[in-house]
Amino acid sequence: MSFADPAPDTGLSVRQYYVMIGLGAFVTTLCQPGVIGRLPLRLFLKDRLRLSAQRVATFTFLTTFAWNVKPIAGILSDAFPLFGTRRRHYMMISAALAALCWFAIGVIPSTYQWLVVGAFGANAFMMVASTVMGGLMVEAGRKFRISGRVTSLRQGVQSAVSVGNGLLGGYLATVALGWTVGIATALLLVLSIVTLFVLTEPVHAEWRRDVLGHARQQLRMLLRSGPLWAAGLFLALVYVSPGFQTPLLYLQTGVLTFSPSYVGLMETIEGAAGFAGAALYAVLCRRFALRELLIAAIGVNALGTLLYLVYAYQTAPPVHALGGLVAMWSELALMDMAVRATPRGCESLGFSLMMSARNLALGGSDIIGSWLLDSQGWTFPQLVWLNAGTTALVLVFLPFLPRVLMDRKEGESVSDSVDAPAPCC
Repeated sequence: MSFADPAPDTGLSVRQYYVMIGLGAFVTTLCQPGVIGRLPLRLFLKDRLRLSAQRVATFTFLTTFAWNVKPIAGILSDAFPLFGTRRRHYMMISAALAALCWFAIGVIPSTYQWLVVGAFGANAFMMVASTVMGGLMVEAGRKFRISGRVTSLRQGVQSAVSVGNGLLGGYLATVALGWTVGIATALLLVLSIVTLFVLTEPVHAEWRRDVLGHARQQLRMLLRSGPLWAAGLFLALVYVSPGFQTPLLYLQTGVLTFSPSYVGLMETIEGAAGFAGAALYAVLCRRFALRELLIAAIGVNALGTLLYLVYAYQTAPPVHALGGLVAMWSELALMDMAVRATPRGCESLGFSLMMSARNLALGGSDIIGSWLLDSQGWTFPQLVWLNAGTTALVLVFLPFLPRVLMDRKEGESVSDSVDAPAPCC
């Protein structure tokens, strides 16, 4: 099939899919308030509004909550066309509305409540656009047999954003918040306009009640899946360990007097080290069973956390480098478990539900750590010890995970065990 061959159903060429997936992944990743606005917004809340670490952590939790309901957006896009299309108008309108929310952040009163509303709206509409981009990936992968290439494109773009955003966010935190608002607004408008001209999906889609029926069937199967529940609960236990993400920001900028640019550099170092963690896992997963990988990853993660006890200006770069490497290794091992636990035929919905549990636990972890710092008088070293200890404690629950998930290496076949995930349909 040639590069310009149209897709059978939508009339879209491979080039059009590549443009929309690449641009969609870039914009819906970078323009999140928790990405490009991570340092500018958090430092604005801390320094301009004089908010506690607990309220800053709560701000992040509330404004990113919409990303936990991506499966609902996927069902809507698949089942209910908007103005006769399943992708085009959802992408175009949601990107435009996200731009409007970002613009509003720059003009509304700079109060905690209004900033929560603006950032929540921006995240919610970008979540819809991101979900549509995922749908385009599936369409392109199936019609042109390029699932590996479009997945690599998306992951490559998101990885580049994660590395570069630290330096960008560090710089933007040193200038007026309007610069962050302007960049995010402009990029989202570009996505909306490009969608108008590139995503030329014909207006003929109809409602699909079979999608809703299939979703109900998937939910029934997921509720009966023992491996899924076991993996989901284990993920929640790992990520709910009281965290110190926001307390670390207060330590960096309030006690150690790091400049915003230096804080951003630490995030870039951590992101770059994550590439090494991913490469390491790609080798190890073919040599060791998942149970061994999880034991090592969680154990090393707990020990590595203790390095924050000697956190200072000179030690910060190696601490973040090791932290990024180990965190990526742990994350990939946990995602590997989540993929294995998802029943066949329920891949998208099952995995999305587990990621929602992970995101909720992770957001709650930061709030708990910030609450202990602000309201209970804990010190930062005490939070480090608590996080390391509760992380290590999770190892106690590893023996209770189903053997069908844990006792095989990458590439080994799954035996016909009673614990094996059952087909969904």
